[in-house]
Amino acid sequence: MNENLPIDASDWTGDDGYGAVSARASSSSMSGSSLSDFARSRLIAMVEDARDSLVGQVRGLKSFADSLSNAMGDNAAPVSHLLGQVTGTIDAIADSLSEKSVEELIDDGRALVRSQPAAAVGLALAIGFLAGRILKAARN
Repeated sequence: MNENLPIDASDWTGDDGYGAVSARASSSSMSGSSLSDFARSRLIAMVEDARDSLVGQVRGLKSFADSLSNAMGDNAAPVSHLLGQVTGTIDAIADSLSEKSVEELIDDGRALVRSQPAAAVGLALAIGFLAGRILKAARN
């Protein structure tokens, strides 16, 4: 079960960021703090990419809802009005996601878990279930 990690660490040199290898990194053992900093920056970059992808998908959902609302015309005014409210909410979510840094999103997640632990556990279970189904489908 030797699978490649989805992280490209080929550009990690163990240096201090300025091209000079630190005394700790040049010794026989690599610097744990510089490696953890590198891993943290890679993880943040991956989360930012995922966030940007999610924002694009949410904006696509908003565009679809707008098109649906426009296609309904005046015959379905109550439904069209409801879709307008939903698209406003979707747009606000996309704006909030795109404007916040990864650290702010993590802080928001922590606050949510502290304020509503049962909902957080339920959401984690649902996400885990969906992720498992997606991975299973991708394997087939």
